[in-house]
Amino acid sequence: MAHEPFEKLAVWQRSIELVETVYQLTRGFPADEKSGLAATLRRTVTGIPARIADADGQEDPGKAQQGMTAVSGMIRELHTYAVICRRMRFLGYMQYSSLRRRLRKIDLMLQRRIDLLEPAESSDSPDTPKVKVKQPAIKRAA
Repeated sequence: MAHEPFEKLAVWQRSIELVETVYQLTRGFPADEKSGLAATLRRTVTGIPARIADADGQEDPGKAQQGMTAVSGMIRELHTYAVICRRMRFLGYMQYSSLRRRLRKIDLMLQRRIDLLEPAESSDSPDTPKVKVKQPAIKRAA
């Protein structure tokens, strides 16, 4: 699936920017949350670009699709943590809203990538899922 370096993927680049944002936001958390929610947010957000890179490097389109779907789950997980942080008043309304918008944008980008991978018609065993890569080519950022 990887035709160009994963660093050129717009969704990967956006997720790196998200890492920076989350690290900046969590710096303002209470000291007793540095090993709690702040650490959890940081662990989750850093996994997103790493998983995108891994999924993009998969030769098997089915595995690439699974990897991107897992990243989408991580986005929902991060959104849940953001809701908790907002309710605990660790994030202001504007910080939360901005983070939520970024998460939605990245998730939409992921969904487009996932949609480019569709189940292929198989004359083999019905138990063997196959996927094919749809065209057009995946848009990458410059």
